[in-house]
Amino acid sequence: MSFETIHSDICNVLEKDAFLLKNNVQVFQEDKGDVIATVKGAIMKLGICAVVAVPSAKAVSENSRNIVAMAEVMVQVVESPALNRGRANSCSAGIAARHIAAVLNLEKTKEGNCIVFRDLSGAVLEGGNVAYNVWFKVQTTLSKNA
Repeated sequence: MSFETIHSDICNVLEKDAFLLKNNVQVFQEDKGDVIATVKGAIMKLGICAVVAVPSAKAVSENSRNIVAMAEVMVQVVESPALNRGRANSCSAGIAARHIAAVLNLEKTKEGNCIVFRDLSGAVLEGGNVAYNVWFKVQTTLSKNA
């Protein structure tokens, strides 16, 4: 998992997760199309979705030709409680966020590095929607040829 593909690799793992599929939690990447329209559409259709954000990174190596960095990536679970729970879906944003934290924690990258859970926080958004941000970190390298 290179820095450039961390979010798409995480998205691939979550898109295949049986629990998220069973509970109609649509997963998509932040940088694919119009993210605001996609979230609104998913919320209106399913009541809940998860967005995998593009990562950020901070160097952990100094004066090195190969840049080693600690990357951070966030998965945001957004829910309209009125729509989602009105459909008798027992998977709230909080449950989905905790599940995502457990699924991705210590997941190994292709390079052998572990994705590590870092933080989970929730908030009520405008319009009564609920969002949970699940943060992870993983050591990676940055490529010159990206």
